[in-house]
Amino acid sequence: MSDKHSEDIVYNVASKELILPADNADDDKELQRAFRKLDATLLVVLILCSVLNSMDRANLGLSKVAGLENDTGMSGGDFNVVVSAMYPTYLLFMLPSNLVLRKVGARFWLSLITIIWGIINMSMAFAKNKTDFIICRLFLGAAESGASPGATMLITLWYPRNMVTSRISIFFSSFAIGAVIGGPIASGIIKITNPRFKSWEWIFFIEGLTTASYGLVMFFLLSDYPEKSWMLNSKEKALLKRRMEQDQAEGGHRAVNKKRIWRHVRDPLIYAQALILYCANYGLNTILTFSAIIVNSLGYSASASQAMQAAPGICGFIGILLSRYYPKWFGCHYAGCMFVSAWIIAGSTILLATVNNGARIFALCLLSFGSFGAVGIGPGWLMSNVGGPTRAAISGAINIMLGGLGALCTSYIYRNQDAPRYMFGHGMNLFAGLLMIVVSTISYVIILSRNKIKDTNIINASHLRHSEILDLENDHPDFRYIV
Repeated sequence: MSDKHSEDIVYNVASKELILPADNADDDKELQRAFRKLDATLLVVLILCSVLNSMDRANLGLSKVAGLENDTGMSGGDFNVVVSAMYPTYLLFMLPSNLVLRKVGARFWLSLITIIWGIINMSMAFAKNKTDFIICRLFLGAAESGASPGATMLITLWYPRNMVTSRISIFFSSFAIGAVIGGPIASGIIKITNPRFKSWEWIFFIEGLTTASYGLVMFFLLSDYPEKSWMLNSKEKALLKRRMEQDQAEGGHRAVNKKRIWRHVRDPLIYAQALILYCANYGLNTILTFSAIIVNSLGYSASASQAMQAAPGICGFIGILLSRYYPKWFGCHYAGCMFVSAWIIAGSTILLATVNNGARIFALCLLSFGSFGAVGIGPGWLMSNVGGPTRAAISGAINIMLGGLGALCTSYIYRNQDAPRYMFGHGMNLFAGLLMIVVSTISYVIILSRNKIKDTNIINASHLRHSEILDLENDHPDFRYIV
């Protein structure tokens, strides 16, 4: 299979022919219209959910500059402990949550966990000390663990492989959107003077209530499979199902193949590509959780620091939107990863080298552009190389799991005693940019090697039944990895 796909053509893995996804030009136009409907409905629903997810993650840092640390008696590294508290349960429950989603359906599961984490965020408005926050964030990690991997897996089940990278990069742009609007919204919320809550408590209560309410809305907007979709007509459902069958996804109906789980779990390529998100999450969580704190340490007021988070957020949004075009512009995903890592390295180097306020804010923008761009291209590259639902479930979970590990590490790199230079934190972001170059190169070498082996050692699968051919997933002799 060629690495460069057209969205009008797919490769039939059960044969050796390139085939059109529809019988005629009219059907092809209707299929493209169906994908536009999915973009305007399914993708938008998932993006709005992720925007709220991003805002809920960022509200802890935004609340710190509004007085949370002093009001709750935290000192030293207490705040870093609270930030990190959600990630053990986030990592622990991620894979089980992804498998539960496959069993009970995205409509029910994603809606439920969104409602739950919204309620937990509301509960943090009533937290009085470090222990209360740690307990809340442990539950928050468990609730949020299935959101991003569930959404990315859902995208792989509704879109063919050649459209996955662009849709996943659009989906992950939601984190940048959250950074753009979260700070200014928090800046406005802390101006509420109602004595019932402190200013930072209002941030948790209002944003948590919004998330829980949206979870209820999601239940009526999401569908588990294309043929259950309320937004598609009967012909569009049939065309979409046919296209996905040709793409060896079969509409997501095939159950996870338990015999192949262990094979995928041991695959070094999955880990190498997932480490791209691990590296990207250093910069991403620096922007979401610590950028307002960093700006506040430069002498700006609480409300100004929160509002100024929008600047690196906008750069991140631009970076992640552009990332969908990197494979086309540079000819492959690998070159795109090299490009975004250069921006991360440049931003981190400036942060380490200067004490000028304007230059440091500019460097945060560079760091954001590169990190969010990596969040767009890294997971898209990984999920473009899945040949069926079993690998999709495992790849999605491992990807977000290592991403969560990166976020956990970031929780401890910006410490109170390092203010205002934060040399350790900026140095770790530099390390992440360099590590991204290494793991991207390893991924590239593995993919070239596997495609070469497939080209030189052709295996005849013609004697297998259709179901057995589908269960081969990435091991099918006609499957080729995308660089």
